Amino acid sequence: MRPESPEVSPEESPKDISALDEYKVRASKLLKDFASADKRRAYAAAHRLASLWPDGNPNELLADRARVQRKHALAVIAREMGFRDWQHLTAEAHVEMPAFDTTRLFPPKTSFYLNGWYVTYEEAHAALARKDRFLFPYRHQFVVVEAGLLKSLGIDMSDPDWDLIGRDWARPLDRQAHYRLNQKLARIVPPLEARRIPKRD
Repeated sequence: MRPESPEVSPEESPKDISALDEYKVRASKLLKDFASADKRRAYAAAHRLASLWPDGNPNELLADRARVQRKHALAVIAREMGFRDWQHLTAEAHVEMPAFDTTRLFPPKTSFYLNGWYVTYEEAHAALARKDRFLFPYRHQFVVVEAGLLKSLGIDMSDPDWDLIGRDWARPLDRQAHYRLNQKLARIVPPLEARRIPKRD
């Protein structure tokens, strides 16, 4: 008997979503965190913002917070979403990306990460008990992966949309959050053939 197919289809992408407004809200939150009196929140925000400077030193930013402006927060959000900068995001955020092919997450050879493969969705979902696990459909199966695998592909695991979908790509709890992640992963994760290393003569 063939296992269940994922319930999400490309036709379900919410057309009425304002991704641009969502990204602006995230930039505002980043600035709010950076200005927070909570040292952990402020440092986490500074760490993200520091990626824009050559030295990448979050402590220097915290010592001179006036250096950080809204344009910097917008640039960080754009990069985290797979764009070059905010201008690139505003130009292309409206472009409808195809449904993300989850086979891109798994190169032909076995990875260093421990992935759990399941025939049924119910078995896979039961394996999501640990918070650092994420469920994806893979052809006619389901796979539960470690956060490290996704991080190794350049995917931002601090994105709140992961929690909004319940870390479940097959049956996401929030359709709009799933749409935003689809847009992001489709831009960030290259097709498998693009990652193949040409043979040397």
